[in-house]
Amino acid sequence: MVPEAISESLIWGPVFALGVLLVMSLFALITNIILSLTLKYRTIRNSESIDIQLIDAVKGPIMLSIIFSGVALGIVSLMQIDDPYFDVARDMETWVQRIWSISIVAVITYGISRTLQAVLTWYVKELASKTTTTLDDKFIPIVNRILPVLVYTLGLLIILDILTVPISPLLAGLGIGGLGVALALSPSLSSFIAGTYVVTEGQIKENDYIELDNGLAGFVVDVGWRSTRIRSRLNNLVIIPNNKLTDSILTNYSTPSPVLTGIVECGVSYESDLEQVENISIDVTKAIINESELAVKDFEPVVRFSEFGDSNVNFVIIFQAMDRVASFAIKSAIIKNLYARFKQEGIEINYPIRKLVMSPESDLTEFVEMSNDDDDNLLRRSI
Repeated sequence: MVPEAISESLIWGPVFALGVLLVMSLFALITNIILSLTLKYRTIRNSESIDIQLIDAVKGPIMLSIIFSGVALGIVSLMQIDDPYFDVARDMETWVQRIWSISIVAVITYGISRTLQAVLTWYVKELASKTTTTLDDKFIPIVNRILPVLVYTLGLLIILDILTVPISPLLAGLGIGGLGVALALSPSLSSFIAGTYVVTEGQIKENDYIELDNGLAGFVVDVGWRSTRIRSRLNNLVIIPNNKLTDSILTNYSTPSPVLTGIVECGVSYESDLEQVENISIDVTKAIINESELAVKDFEPVVRFSEFGDSNVNFVIIFQAMDRVASFAIKSAIIKNLYARFKQEGIEINYPIRKLVMSPESDLTEFVEMSNDDDDNLLRRSI
């Protein structure tokens, strides 16, 4: 690389090495100016473009690569000088090569990490908000934290290999240590893994009204990787670990549609005219549906008699509301108005009673005997 006349000169050899370093430094400076001007020009035209993020990410690593290469070339030039004063430099040739390789690996690792972070940050800022799913909004920030660790770990292993450090025992130790950490963090890991199912499946979203099989219910505030937060009926924040959530039977009242079918249960006495009861119930329900903005107006209310009860003939009124909360308000209005209308029409809703009917011609006296375990006294009551 070094001309013979220069390699044999004690003066021109170091000057040539210094010149190589200065030329590479000048090249790095020119490259930095070009990239900075390009970055400024592109920022004026479109400050959110992906190429701006990439140029900003690789500008530093490119500069460092050129400078490190200049230093390495300068040292190699000194090694080629025949004067005995530079025998020390020739003895360090192996270490110079290793240091240069380590520097390049470190710079490349740094550049890859910055590039990946720039791409993911740009995606979250520009594209994730425009997608219909929130999966990328939650998944990419975690990837953005994990990827640099993986990249730097890989770079460290390559550097250890350059230094001829055995990495097999290190990998084995990391495996055993990782197993111990996994066992210690088992509850958190199980919640995190369950969170991947909850987030990726997309069956639960923010503002959905859900109810678990243990009776816990509320509106979903946030679906995270470790836990899901809901706002209960009492306006309290409830945090549910995702492993508990996936192990429960869950009802989502907001999917596939928030429209909910509501039911009002009632009963009238056996002396009532059931046709009149049905007509009144439908009239009352239709009036409430027409007045309320919370009801589904294109659904015709239905009245169905369900059973002969102990005191009443029981029936149900079926309607549809815009969501579960709306169903409570409509149900309350139907019960209140139906009670007033039945009272006005003289339709009786019996209490839970048992009615005894006797023949008017009978003049017999019936006695009910009740035995007492302590004595043989008899209680006689005339009916």
